[in-house]
Amino acid sequence: MKNTLFALALASMLCLATTSCRKSTPVTFTGEQDHLIMSVLWFQRSAEMRALFIQGFNIASERLAVAAEVPGNGRPKAVVTDLDETILDNSPFEAWQIHTGGSFSDENWKMWTDMAAAKPLPGALEFTRYAESLGIEVFYVSNRSHDDAFGPTLENMRKFGFPYADSAHLLLKTNTSSKVERRVGILSTHDIVLLIGDNLADVDPAFEKRDDYFGMHGVDSLRQEFGRKYIVMPNPMYGSWVTPALTRGDGLSRRDQHVRSITGINTGQER
Repeated sequence: MKNTLFALALASMLCLATTSCRKSTPVTFTGEQDHLIMSVLWFQRSAEMRALFIQGFNIASERLAVAAEVPGNGRPKAVVTDLDETILDNSPFEAWQIHTGGSFSDENWKMWTDMAAAKPLPGALEFTRYAESLGIEVFYVSNRSHDDAFGPTLENMRKFGFPYADSAHLLLKTNTSSKVERRVGILSTHDIVLLIGDNLADVDPAFEKRDDYFGMHGVDSLRQEFGRKYIVMPNPMYGSWVTPALTRGDGLSRRDQHVRSITGINTGQER
């Protein structure tokens, strides 16, 4: 029964994206996840979001074209890409959180991934097919749980015709959230020519921790890699940037944590 109710709620969220049922779908706002409203709205409705994804994959395609012409060392070339909010769009799940006040949990996330309903993000399918046409393999390295999500994720990807949707190229989380070990495994057999993700740790181990000014000094030190070997996609909804960015304190509400973390005129906060 619980799974059925969740599926109906998510179906309602998916329905909200269509003009046919937008007016007839009842919505109850609880306010528990209001901090997600503008970021999800931007992700789903702004032309800027679409432009940034297309721009990112255009640059990635240009880099692949160059890499394909460079003589190799006998090993196949590969792209390593994240999955969620890089290749697949999970914003309907974030919308469900807003409309119901439901928080993220492994159980709720599994119910969403079991639906195999995430659509390709702009330019993602075209890019991966272009890589395949160049003979460059695509590895999808994701922190979806291997035990819980492998089958539904393959189904989701094959539904839309993503290349290399198989057990050799879909590397989900087993014992650690760090993707370093999985990338090292790929490097043992392939030359990685490009890394893509919405989280900086998707592209470089320097961002496994954000102690150094929220990771910004790390970005500056790797400035030459962005747009060349590293392509970062926009995700204002969630990510490793959130925890180090927030001001913590006993008794602070979630809203207060967000508000006190923002710098601006007369806030008394210094960057």
